[in-house]
Amino acid sequence: MPLLFLLPYRVIDISSASSLGFTLKEIQELLALRIDPGSSGKDVRLRAEAKIADIEGKVRTLERMKVALEELTLACDGCGPLSACPILKAMEDEKP
Repeated sequence: MPLLFLLPYRVIDISSASSLGFTLKEIQELLALRIDPGSSGKDVRLRAEAKIADIEGKVRTLERMKVALEELTLACDGCGPLSACPILKAMEDEKP
């Protein structure tokens, strides 16, 4: 059963909002805009644009991770001792 927020005259499905990438805190902030008489559609749009930028940043990070892992996978022939494995060596060489 979906988690719902009940507002005056509106029911908001949390799973629908979260499927767009919004966190529970962000959903709460969006819902608060609805009851703020000083808010407008522009406020909602600005938050959506900020979420798009956040998602694009995560996509770029994931793409870099994918490329790095592809390169390590190509360097690994799957043979030999684990001490020579380029994938494991890359993980050991990473600094926290």
